[in-house]
Amino acid sequence: MPRLATGGCEPSNRAKGTSDITSVTCGKTTYTRDQIEDAVFEGCRLHAAGEQLGNSRYPHRFNNREGLTFSTSGPYQEFPILSNGNVYSGKNKHTTLTPTPGSPGADRVVFNPDYQGSCVYAGAMTHTGAPTRNGFVECEEETGGSDSGSGSGSGTTSSVSPSRTTISGTVSGAAPTATGTGEPEDNAAAVKGVMGMGVQGVVVGLVGGLLWL
Repeated sequence: MPRLATGGCEPSNRAKGTSDITSVTCGKTTYTRDQIEDAVFEGCRLHAAGEQLGNSRYPHRFNNREGLTFSTSGPYQEFPILSNGNVYSGKNKHTTLTPTPGSPGADRVVFNPDYQGSCVYAGAMTHTGAPTRNGFVECEEETGGSDSGSGSGSGTTSSVSPSRTTISGTVSGAAPTATGTGEPEDNAAAVKGVMGMGVQGVVVGLVGGLLWL
């Protein structure tokens, strides 16, 4: 579903449709949702006002010759998003920040300025890692909305081996013994069985003694 960058130019409308984005990573630089919204809002505002900034005149049309995949159809406009946290102004200033406010840097937000009557965020792209100097590759979006506390598990499985009870003993007046390797209920049953064997053995012994009298 398309993510609406702004239905107009009021600051309160900036976050429309971008609530599912938590961050966007271009190369080794990660941008927050607020930074994405700020860049898209400024690009949409300038396009609506018919204004462009800097030597490369941003925002300007992006023809997508690379065939990148975006969340909406075109036509597209591109606008810089800066890793120093500033919104692109197109002005060169004496500063130690990299890139400087006048430099567009390597990363861009992409939007459709008139998707069903709204300026719509389409995605983000970067020169970093592109096969050609002026080419682009897609940035990676991190989205939220999944319930990690529902239906999730550690992914581990457990198996139970069958239990076995071993019985040992003699029936010559000595107390029989039982050793168990299973559950307590199984061991108790085994002992009971041995006790029954012991009683039978005593009865047999008494009968044999009477026959000798």
